[in-house]
Amino acid sequence: MTRGARSGHRGPRLPAWLLALGLLLLAAGVLLARTDWFSADDVESSAVAGRATVAFLDVGQALAVAVVTADGHALLYDAGNSARDVREVIAPFFEERGVTRLDYLLLSHPDQDHVGGMPAVLDTFAVETFLDPAVPSTNLAYLETLQRVADRGIQAQRARRGQTLALGEHVRLEILWPRDPLLRDESGDVSDNDNGLVVRLVHGDVTVLLTGDIEAPAERALVSLEEGTLRAQVLQVPHHGSQTSTTPELLEAVRPAVAVISAGAGNPYGHPHAEVMNRLRAAGIVVYRTDVDGTVVIESDGTSYEVRTQRGWSGER
Repeated sequence: MTRGARSGHRGPRLPAWLLALGLLLLAAGVLLARTDWFSADDVESSAVAGRATVAFLDVGQALAVAVVTADGHALLYDAGNSARDVREVIAPFFEERGVTRLDYLLLSHPDQDHVGGMPAVLDTFAVETFLDPAVPSTNLAYLETLQRVADRGIQAQRARRGQTLALGEHVRLEILWPRDPLLRDESGDVSDNDNGLVVRLVHGDVTVLLTGDIEAPAERALVSLEEGTLRAQVLQVPHHGSQTSTTPELLEAVRPAVAVISAGAGNPYGHPHAEVMNRLRAAGIVVYRTDVDGTVVIESDGTSYEVRTQRGWSGER
């Protein structure tokens, strides 16, 4: 989303009483068929090999990243735009792998193209823990998400830098961002994009960095905090490839071999921006795009990884 076009992703606004309800739920919560190209044989061989699967699902101009481990643990990072994305893409991916329960449901930030499918995910799967940055929002889908989390007694955590979570025995989640005090935009409001949840997934020697929609201010802060330790083989390109993100400083710090952009074909925002694409190519990074390649899957054995796409290309690294 470009800055001038962001309002289209905020989602419907609410009357004051619903906003008050949402803020109460937020306070309580922070206390503490497009993928049928995978066969059952693929699932079985992945489990036998002890692999972890990270899938950047093709949910159009939105983001949803699914992770499944060989020992049956799973998480979802963001949930696309709507219940349709859950019904047609997210749920089939998990169901084909026998997943009925998510260890973690992570929300990068409460814009519609990230939170829109969350209520449907909670209606479809059992969820153990919900994590999000807990930034102010009037998005109806976000407040519905918080309501379901509270009603079902799901553990809710406010995501902050320094937290580490285990996804089974072999995959680790490191919360790198946000941190307090939260970043503010030029108007003085808390920035939802720049306080988005950034997660590093670690499976042995293979690392994947999930960045949501962070922009240049958050990227600069993160690079400074990590002091040379931000390396990852796979990078989810921030903000769908918007011109406001993916700074040279971030690329130099991460040095990914592979970058994945989640964007919708012919989207009105011009994502990914030509400047970002040129920057990635100049750095020698192999780029995958959900609008071109469909769902992009990283299969890791903890030592090396393989990239497969819905539309046929694969490669091993």
